[in-house]
Amino acid sequence: MANEAIINIRIDESIKNKASKVLADSGLTTSVAVRLFLLKVIQEKSVPAELMMPNPKTVRAMKAARSGRTSKAKNKKDLFKKLNA
Repeated sequence: MANEAIINIRIDESIKNKASKVLADSGLTTSVAVRLFLLKVIQEKSVPAELMMPNPKTVRAMKAARSGRTSKAKNKKDLFKKLNA
């Protein structure tokens, strides 16, 4: 690589060691994993969706949807009535 940059981060040693082991078992180094993450950020122009943490309200909605506790609207007017209730 012509113009390499170095990134230094502080992280709990236990996290680093555990992650390094998992990555090594997959044939990757920590540097390669970080490089892959940054390339994904560039590709998606945001933090990869699988890493985003939903807020508590979203978590509740996701759990409700998975368990079938959802409601249906007959039409657009009914939908907005339910949303604004």
